[in-house]
Amino acid sequence: MNDRIHDVNYVRACVKYLTVALFTVTLTSGLSSAQTLSVKDIDSAGLPPGLVRMGSNENPMGPSPKAIGAVHKYVYNVNRYGWYELDEKGMPSSLDTEERLTVALAKVDGVPLPENFDSREHDSPYFFAPGSGNILKLLAIAYLSQGGKEVVEAQVGYVDIAEEAEDLNTAGIPTKVTLVPMTSDYKHDLDGMRDAITPQTALVAITNPNNPTGTLLTFDELRRFVESVPPEVIVLIDEAYVHFVDDANYQSAIPLALEHDNVIVVRTFSKVYGIKGLGLGYAVAGSKILDRMSMYSTGSPSMIAKMAGAAAVEDTAHFEKSRQAVKDSKAMMYNGFDEMGLEYIRSQSSFVMVNVKHDSETVSDEMWRRRVRISDRGSDHMKGWIRVSAGTKEETQVFLKTLRTVLTKLL
Repeated sequence: MNDRIHDVNYVRACVKYLTVALFTVTLTSGLSSAQTLSVKDIDSAGLPPGLVRMGSNENPMGPSPKAIGAVHKYVYNVNRYGWYELDEKGMPSSLDTEERLTVALAKVDGVPLPENFDSREHDSPYFFAPGSGNILKLLAIAYLSQGGKEVVEAQVGYVDIAEEAEDLNTAGIPTKVTLVPMTSDYKHDLDGMRDAITPQTALVAITNPNNPTGTLLTFDELRRFVESVPPEVIVLIDEAYVHFVDDANYQSAIPLALEHDNVIVVRTFSKVYGIKGLGLGYAVAGSKILDRMSMYSTGSPSMIAKMAGAAAVEDTAHFEKSRQAVKDSKAMMYNGFDEMGLEYIRSQSSFVMVNVKHDSETVSDEMWRRRVRISDRGSDHMKGWIRVSAGTKEETQVFLKTLRTVLTKLL
């Protein structure tokens, strides 16, 4: 009997050893092309050498050279309340930085402006703030701070509005947060979100493409949703990552904001434009929403930020270079994850969610010990998943190599 038990245990041990060995071979199968590259070889834009930062959805290419040029050009103007430029006749002409940015954005966003737009005479559907996060906070204060209000958001989404609502709750202002689970394919459940609306609901927040899952709702899906909700409910559509959408037929939600008094589209300059450190975000909405937000606004972006933003928008070469870098990095990750046998979600954004089959926080900590930063955002509901931002080719190679090392260690 003891011999039989010994034989069974021996067989089990052999099976376990072979399983681990096979998985290790799978993990290390893609190392040949980048096996000599290490984190010590990385010198990334905006970071000290020897660090890979793929957890914050930043632009790995750095800011637009034209945006940097604008900062250099106007930095010596910062002692002045108003700026001037010389016109073609050599006469001083007032430089309206907000007007300059509005006109630049309207061209690429397809937003109609009056002919010879003048910010002093014409209304604008644009609202500028020192970052899109500032706009989200303003919306929460403007529509939830009266107390007794509700906000509806996706359970595995950006949930910034939900967090602002929780802060109001903590401050003694009763605010209800309803988080609606995602669909089986990790998208917003718009039917479920609609059903969650009550007479107390003031805000519904949608992130499209979604963060962290990278999934996308179509324009028609959003249009039907907007048309089905009560007109007094504000629908926030956060398009921070819209510039990375691969679908050539995709249409932005901005037309919905121009057509409906209860829709606002929010965007940022921190992603494809790569100027997070300057603090610049914007929204497109009708006057009803913009007037209410303005009541609570405590300041606009700096004039340098607005001029850098206008330059970044006009730098189409850097825009396309940034988009291509993200596309290439995601393709490398997909191949690497396939080689490692890991489940992932094909992303319409600048990051990828992947199931590493281990505790997300543990994997994140082990990666950071090796000076590679990733994110475990969303893992409270998606156990074992991590989110990885797109990087340069070299950063992505080091990330994949490091992930293989970490997962092998955790076997």
